[in-house]
Amino acid sequence: MTRTDADIILSGSEANATLADRNTHATRVAGKGADPEKKALFASVTKRIDYSPKFGTELHGVKLAELSEQQSEELAAFIAERGVVFFRNQEDLDYKQQSKLGSRWGPLHVHPLVPHNQENPEVIVLDSRLSPQSRFNTNDTWHSDISFEPAPASFSILKFETIPESGGDTAWSNGYDLYDSLSPNLQKFLEGLTATHTSEIFRTLQRVTGRQTFGKLNDSSHPVIRTNPITGWKAVYVNPVFTREIDNVTESESKWILEYLGDLIAKRLQYQVRFRWEPHSVAIWDNRSTHHTGVPDFRPYHRRGIRVTVSGEIPYFDPNSGTQAEAYKVTAAAIVAKQEAAEKAKTEANAGGQPAKTA
Repeated sequence: MTRTDADIILSGSEANATLADRNTHATRVAGKGADPEKKALFASVTKRIDYSPKFGTELHGVKLAELSEQQSEELAAFIAERGVVFFRNQEDLDYKQQSKLGSRWGPLHVHPLVPHNQENPEVIVLDSRLSPQSRFNTNDTWHSDISFEPAPASFSILKFETIPESGGDTAWSNGYDLYDSLSPNLQKFLEGLTATHTSEIFRTLQRVTGRQTFGKLNDSSHPVIRTNPITGWKAVYVNPVFTREIDNVTESESKWILEYLGDLIAKRLQYQVRFRWEPHSVAIWDNRSTHHTGVPDFRPYHRRGIRVTVSGEIPYFDPNSGTQAEAYKVTAAAIVAKQEAAEKAKTEANAGGQPAKTA
């Protein structure tokens, strides 16, 4: 999409000041009823690259603009399992098709402050050259999209058309794995807590720039540990950008909890994957179970992309939820068995086709 002045709304007006007030929650859980083997989706996949055993996958051969309803449903389930899924060479996916894909999963969110596409207000334009300059065009702090809303994001779909010659990666952190790494006593303690997520960061930007909003800047309380409705797994659901405080504890206790969890999100590399963008690459992630951050190391190069955000359900915690760690035991055993079989075959081949001797 070529940028023109008509593409961007830089501030709200009386005509569009209530656009974001139309935001609502999803009425169904996209992906929950998908084929567990995802046969329709993987029929198009020519290559799969897992960025880590549990988290982050790049799929080749899939054309997002051409997905069937069944494939998009299975993709939603796969994203929930892998956290974030990457695609290359998506030239055919324009912003209208991004919106079409997102709308299959739920109502599209209209951001209350960030600049919009004029024709489709649910489309956010992320352009490092937008004026006035602001860090929100390249958010460099770990967060989950729009967690301040009563029904925060389920999925986000981000495509970059213009990328810098160097720098400008995006990183994601696995909220499932973060939860699984905590001690049982701390898990139990956090499961009983809620936290207030606030849009104060946008109120500050509004005061500094004088921008009008597209609707109300909300504050909402959500469980600290959230159940993903697709996988049924528990994940840590607080973030350094939007989570203001832990409810019903002292200020010092709230600060300690948020700093501790924020430190795990940002600094524990075992929870993270990092994506190097190419022109027309797309990333789709599940905000219910991941955190992400842009890496603002690319200036003076230009970076420009399009994001569509899907509103999900109202966050909840189910004490009977499972965990990624439990579900992964079967996968881990299969990986070990595959490796052992390969090693055995190699040993037999080196022995001239004879079975290896044992002690």
